[in-house]
Formats: sequence, structure tokens, C-alpha cells
Amino acid sequence: PRGGVMRKFAFVVAVLALAGCGGSSEPAAQASSAPAVSVNEAYILPNGDVAGMFGEVVNEGADAVTITGGSAPDVGMVQVHEYVKEGTKEIMREVPDGLEVPAGGSVQLQPGGYHVMMMDVTADWQVGDAVPVTLTFSDGGSVTVQATVREREGMDSMP
Repeated sequence: PRGGVMRKFAFVVAVLALAGCGGSSEPAAQASSAPAVSVNEAYILPNGDVAGMFGEVVNEGADAVTITGGSAPDVGMVQVHEYVKEGTKEIMREVPDGLEVPAGGSVQLQPGGYHVMMMDVTADWQVGDAVPVTLTFSDGGSVTVQATVREREGMDSMP
């Protein structure tokens, strides 16, 4: 599945590069205006002082956006993480350059895949709480989504 994502990513980059070759009458500042990004069915699975946020990130804008981090009340650090296979083990790691969401496309945040990792959580979230999570983008823009706290249900090894 990741190979398909990478092929799509490479295709989007190539299309955007070609599109950038033509002239544009739009000021560059408009490209970095507030992105048309939302997260469908955003939810949080807490695990002590860490938590993961999941859902479908949808970009209805004309330009790709890259999620580089974020913030939430009573959370020390918010990063984009992924699970990758190293040998026989799956490990979780930060996605250092962020997670690109293609123009007119979406990316699924899910346990065992890409997710928004929250660390140093001091909040006392209860199942059903709505938590405002602000995602930040590489162009300086941001969007705040409401994520619902859910029960972990058999997810002991994952945030």
C-alpha cells in the first residue's frame, strides 16, 4: 500500500512542478492562504501521556498541503508519525518532512499507519470529550479540527 502512496505522491509532485512552469497572474501570497483542509471523523486514542489522532484528512484546495505538526490544549508536542517495518519489527517514527495531502485528495490517518502523535499529554480526557486539535502546514497555515476521544479497545501496543 505504501508503494501506491509514493507513486501517487511522485505523480502529484510532477504535476505540480509542471503546473509551476506556466505563468500565473495570482499573487504568491494566495497560495499560502488558509488551506481548504478538514478531517472527517477525527478521533483520539489516549494512552497515558501520549495519544494518537486519526481520521481522513481531506484537502479540497487547488494546492497540495503538507502537515508538519500542530498543537492541542494540555499537549506538549504534536508531530506526524508513521509505522514502518524494519526487519521483522514495526516501529513508529516521526515523518520528518511532514505528510503531504494532495490537492483535491485525502490521506487516511489510522492505527498502524500515518497518525498525528501527541506527546506530553497532561489533559484528563474522558471518552466522548471533543478536543480542538490545530494542524499546522509547511506554508505557515493551520486548521483546527474537533477530535472525539474514544475508548482504546484492544489497542494496547499503539498510541
